[in-house]
Amino acid sequence: MTTLISLLGKSKADSKTGYRTANYRFDDSFSREVPFFGLGLLEYLKPQKLILAGTAGSMWDVFFDHQQTDDENILTLVDAVAAESVTAEMLCVHEQRLSEEFGIPVQCLLISYARDKDEQVAILNTLEQAVEPGENIVLDVTHGFRHLPMLALVAARYLAHVRNVHVQEVYYGALEMTDPATKQTPVLRLGAMLQMLDWVEALASYDKSGNYGVFSELLTNDGM
Repeated sequence: MTTLISLLGKSKADSKTGYRTANYRFDDSFSREVPFFGLGLLEYLKPQKLILAGTAGSMWDVFFDHQQTDDENILTLVDAVAAESVTAEMLCVHEQRLSEEFGIPVQCLLISYARDKDEQVAILNTLEQAVEPGENIVLDVTHGFRHLPMLALVAARYLAHVRNVHVQEVYYGALEMTDPATKQTPVLRLGAMLQMLDWVEALASYDKSGNYGVFSELLTNDGM
């Protein structure tokens, strides 16, 4: 099973959509014009589950309003987002509506702001509980605070070890790299960074053991 974990940040630019709409180009034959990168990625990848992760001040209200999940509960969320006091209970009703709309299970996951070590560790623990052993994971780090992508790389390695998941790819919709001529926004794949971390771990293991065998799987994966 493939699970997409997509970060949800704070509202900015456009009060109706939260983010500036962009025409994300995933490959030569697929592009989508959306305000939330994760929506385009969801359609592109067709995962079996979506985890939408955000803080107590993320734009839950704007996202749910954009998806027209539950008008009655949106007003409560507006005030909670402004006060950075969103709770898991407030998100539950919208999870069901999103699951019905997307046709896959959707989990709205509250994470901390990762302001210090304790909050950073708390995010790792939260993600650990949200995924199942053996899952294939795709990370979307486009939105959210700028320091979260660094934590996402740590989370990818952590989850691989403690939950035996396989992180297939890390995606980033590079709005700041939008081509002024075509108006298309490139989609970057950052999974190579995880492969670099594999080599760093292998080098550390080799330094301790002197065993060249730690490189065998990496070399095989590289086609040697």
